[in-house]
Amino acid sequence: MRNLVAWATACVLASCQTTTPPTLSALFTDVQTPESFRLPIQSDDILEPIQLVSWDSLLVCTNYFTSKAIRTYNLNDGSCQDLIHIGRAENELLNTSAIWVSADTLNVYGTNTAKILQIPAGELLDPQAAIISRPFPNGYFNLCASASDNRYAAQNSTTQQVGTEPFILLGRQGEAISCFGKYAPADSQTDPRELALIYQGRLAMNASASKVAYASGHGSIFQFFDLSRPDAVRLTREYRFSEPVYISESDPSKALFSVRWTADCRAGALAITPTDDGCIILCDEQKRVSDKNWRISTAYEFDWDGRPRRKLCLGCDVQAITYNPQRRLLIALTTNEQNEYMFIAYRL
Repeated sequence: MRNLVAWATACVLASCQTTTPPTLSALFTDVQTPESFRLPIQSDDILEPIQLVSWDSLLVCTNYFTSKAIRTYNLNDGSCQDLIHIGRAENELLNTSAIWVSADTLNVYGTNTAKILQIPAGELLDPQAAIISRPFPNGYFNLCASASDNRYAAQNSTTQQVGTEPFILLGRQGEAISCFGKYAPADSQTDPRELALIYQGRLAMNASASKVAYASGHGSIFQFFDLSRPDAVRLTREYRFSEPVYISESDPSKALFSVRWTADCRAGALAITPTDDGCIILCDEQKRVSDKNWRISTAYEFDWDGRPRRKLCLGCDVQAITYNPQRRLLIALTTNEQNEYMFIAYRL
């Protein structure tokens, strides 16, 4: 097992490095318990949601082990509609790994079908909705997009372009613009394909494609990047509260890469969602991967430069979140006393 020692918390700025509190919660002086209410969506209608996106009166989620890729809910009355068959036809996907909204259009991307499917927002509750397919490179996990839909970011080493930088910036057609970011210095001898597993996480991009935020899926690492110069992406701020703790089970000679998390490894971020002027990260600094209750009841809001804004106490354990900008709601997926799914919303 690699002896990954928890780093002293660091906040890296453009021109200096400053000492910050020893815990994530200590960063936040503003702690809020926002008003919440249950959305008018019946538990029987919720089918294994994985990712969420919401705007205006719509909530869209990807489905798991269902016959169609996405389900759209009407936030006003709870009615729903399933769209996009699972398959290889032009308007089908084998899986859904990213969803986002741009110009009143829902975009759905699958990692292994080399395309993005687009559906007009006004037709998302129509069983005969028009679906447009446009080509896009496959192989990108944790893909995020700007609302203008002209820039994307993903974790670099999950693609065919294995490199020493953890992230890649892409243009509208999926063409590589630049790679950016750095792994920890102690990891310089580790194969990048293993590092991609160790530092897998969540990404969010702002509407103008000038900022990107990253939250690690294991450990407790947060990074904020300035994309104003795409050929020279700059790290604006970084927090490293805890490194991922794991046992390597890779065999580079056979191009096999895998890791096993130790029981004391922190669970990391479950989800990240962009807001009007920042992002909200669903995480719990005390949660370990060995905890049976893997859902999380706290979220942290940062601005796009990584400055802490507020800690949100959600009052229940949730597994996915999304922000609705028109209604200023944080929507979360949780379970009730009968262990059935339900959606709740928080007024922000």
